[in-house]
Amino acid sequence: MIKLLKLLAQAGGVDTRKLYQTLFANSIKAAIREQSLETLCLRLRKIVPQLTDQYSHGFDQEEYERYWEIKMRGNHAFQIDSALKALKEVGGNDLTLVDLGDSSGNHCRYIKALAPAAQIAKTISVNLDPIAVEKIKAKGGEAILCRAEELEEQGLRPDLLLLFETLEHFSDPLRFLRSMGAEGNIENILLTVPYRRTSRFGGTLLRQPEDSIPKKITPEQVHIFELSPNDWSLMAKLAGYRTSFQQIYLQYPKRSVLRILKPFWRRYDFEGFLALFLRRDRSLSDRYTGW
Repeated sequence: MIKLLKLLAQAGGVDTRKLYQTLFANSIKAAIREQSLETLCLRLRKIVPQLTDQYSHGFDQEEYERYWEIKMRGNHAFQIDSALKALKEVGGNDLTLVDLGDSSGNHCRYIKALAPAAQIAKTISVNLDPIAVEKIKAKGGEAILCRAEELEEQGLRPDLLLLFETLEHFSDPLRFLRSMGAEGNIENILLTVPYRRTSRFGGTLLRQPEDSIPKKITPEQVHIFELSPNDWSLMAKLAGYRTSFQQIYLQYPKRSVLRILKPFWRRYDFEGFLALFLRRDRSLSDRYTGW
């Protein structure tokens, strides 16, 4: 199919990248409708009209409008839908939320706007990138430059820790989760990671020819573990957390002709994303003597 698309693009004088992005954007739009996320996407767009500052790198404006905006909107809607469900399970009022690895403050803005007003007392973004921290502060958000392991030193014990597309970048996610539960006393974690049906070590960057890999690789550039839902849940269980709920967001529809893009999402990006809401349960973790 990829070869066919290239031939069609060449025959019609269309830029191949533009054709790909248009096709995949339509796939996401159909997926959003099918997974009942369309209304939430519209609400998020009203709260944060522009997403061009979502990452440290910028966007080509045409590509942002053609593809990246809808791609980010769909994923954000899935993440916030999961966060609102997690907050409902946590219950209570005057909660503190920490978004670890946040580079824009956008998710905190969404949650403060959509969660019950009495439930959220404070939202804090945590990042090791000083530029990201200053960017969030400039927009009126609260942000701290520190590691997750240093939250208690900062006087923070979040009622809910958010990890959106973060854990797959950690070299030792098992010990990280263990430290959050056993040492940080964090009861509730909501994480999202790329969805893969089967587990593998290393993401796309590590699988490239060595001469095409950058001389220096930052943690933000590389995925260490890309695991299946069952394996992420099992890792969390050993670390001291049980999975309270999980849900999967797909970037293609199941009930339209665009479902034919499924193998291409899997090969060139991800089929979608996985959310796991974890609650502390050390019944298995405390039996393990290798910590």
